[in-house]
Amino acid sequence: MENQETDLSSAKHKEWENTQLQWDDTDFLNITATALMKIKWKRLNLKISEIIEKEVLKKNEYISLLDIGAGRGEYYRQVQPMLKKYTGIEPSHQMLKDELGAENFELKRGCGEEIQYANEYEVCLLKEVLDHTYDPEKVIKNAYAALKENGILIVSLTNKDAFYKLIFKGYAKKLEIEHKDHLYNFNPAEIKELMVKAGFTIENNISINYLKMPKFIENIFGSFPEKLVYLKLDLIDGFLSAILPGKGGGFIITGRKTPSESVKP
Repeated sequence: MENQETDLSSAKHKEWENTQLQWDDTDFLNITATALMKIKWKRLNLKISEIIEKEVLKKNEYISLLDIGAGRGEYYRQVQPMLKKYTGIEPSHQMLKDELGAENFELKRGCGEEIQYANEYEVCLLKEVLDHTYDPEKVIKNAYAALKENGILIVSLTNKDAFYKLIFKGYAKKLEIEHKDHLYNFNPAEIKELMVKAGFTIENNISINYLKMPKFIENIFGSFPEKLVYLKLDLIDGFLSAILPGKGGGFIITGRKTPSESVKP
């Protein structure tokens, strides 16, 4: 049994090397992504920024952010006014050609399985990343170690149990085959289980992106004014999440590193 687990881990690591170390999202953004997909990505960034802003207001101070799977570090620009320090970790040589370092900003080549931070950050972000890792459980454990007490982990992912994937199973299977860089597929319950196992207390489980349409319609819908599209998506998510909880196209889960129990006298 132990040998089987070792073989599986080795195979995943090899698959990760083949798909992630030279990963580049240029073709996806310029060719594959519909206009609606691009707006959904901006909306996801806004929703995560709102969560981080609440942490800043709650603590009444700027925060340190660890962004695992940071790509080119673009998200930094969105949250820069709230940060005292930003660390981005990215394995791809295409996405991060050169490491960058400054007083409160750094981009480093690496992966979540190998980071060794301890009690350094108030917020850790895994934005559409965990399904690309070769050992998701270890990444979450390392994120837990990297956070200060009362720090939060934010995980966003596409949902393998989206209602339209359960209805159109052939379509869902085709997506899995096409997305070879996705080494795993998760639903919210599985992520919550991994986070709780690592020691986190779950605080939020938000289902998003219930709207899914053929690509040509998504391109038309995505050409409408951005604020109008945001409003429509919010209304659809609000309505369908009440009827089909946990079945959106994506989800955001936050977990808090709760203080260690002090020894009672």
